[in-house]
Amino acid sequence: FRMCAEAGVEWKHVTTAPVMGAALFGAETSNLAPPILEDGDVVLSQAVACHQYLGNKFGFNKNIKVPELAIQYMNDLSDLHSEMGDKAIAGKKSNDVHALQEYVMGDRYKRHLQAINRSIKGPYYFGDEPTYVDFAVCSYLDMCEYKWLLPLVPKSGDTIAKYAPKLKSIYEKIRSFPSATNRSEEHTSELQSR
Repeated sequence: FRMCAEAGVEWKHVTTAPVMGAALFGAETSNLAPPILEDGDVVLSQAVACHQYLGNKFGFNKNIKVPELAIQYMNDLSDLHSEMGDKAIAGKKSNDVHALQEYVMGDRYKRHLQAINRSIKGPYYFGDEPTYVDFAVCSYLDMCEYKWLLPLVPKSGDTIAKYAPKLKSIYEKIRSFPSATNRSEEHTSELQSR
């Protein structure tokens, strides 16, 4: 969404199953799960593929010399989100946040963030201009912060800023783009209502 807004391209967000086209939500397609991107004859699913496709289409790929490295970095972000989600689900089963809190305060999480931080050249992943990987940062951190991290801040502090300051900087930069401010309140309320 943020890349489309930054590129000045209109888009439509479909969330109704099975209309959205995800097989896991009842559609008879080869697209397993959202997001699902439709652009003419091109239909893609999965966040990493969608970020890369739109980034290439809109020119958010400057300084990416090895596209596979960009995929690795986005998968690192996806793994971070998945691990947090697993811990949050474990906590739901026992009606507490201890599993998530222990993970966020633990060495594995710290090492994960520090490795991500070392991947960032600065000020963005690949230098002076944002790429589709930097927009992916916003996608994953929006979900992580609003679903899990913000409620833990009183106990843990801002762990992203503490262990991955370059990652936090990218997140803040992308969120402050003029194109992002038009959707910021709507996006925030959408995330909080999930």
